[in-house]
Amino acid sequence: MQTSHRQEHLLSHSSARKAPLIGAPLAAAALLAGAWAIGAAGPALAASKSTTAPAVLNCGTGKGLTKPGSLTVACADANNLGKDLKWSKWASAGAAATGTDTWNPCTPTCAADKKWDSAAATFTLSDAVHTSKGLLFEKLDVHVTGKTPKGVARAYVVSEAPVSG
Repeated sequence: MQTSHRQEHLLSHSSARKAPLIGAPLAAAALLAGAWAIGAAGPALAASKSTTAPAVLNCGTGKGLTKPGSLTVACADANNLGKDLKWSKWASAGAAATGTDTWNPCTPTCAADKKWDSAAATFTLSDAVHTSKGLLFEKLDVHVTGKTPKGVARAYVVSEAPVSG
């Protein structure tokens, strides 16, 4: 299997904040199964039914955001963004949006490439946990639904967990 410039870029700029890339069939199955549906929040929320509205930290830092219009997906260098996010669900069990996944194809290099590609995508936030900053989503699943160049990752998971330090 060939690796696209974008996948190589995401892998080469990985940090403890990023989870491994996952296959599109697995991501599609998870989305269709509604893993974020009410009642499927898992142990982090099962023990406590909070009335606190959940939030997300962009790249694990800053102020908690509720229904943000955009999120940085590639936090190491901001070469991947979720934009024009329209949230259809926002609850402690999970949040779901449609929007545009935009990325720098990094051809020939990320610094030299000024072009951005984009495609329609779904964005799902999950794994809400209680923190000192309130109830925060820690996981972002991105599933590209629009047309992309051959070899571009169609599904991936990114950590939005708070950065300590």
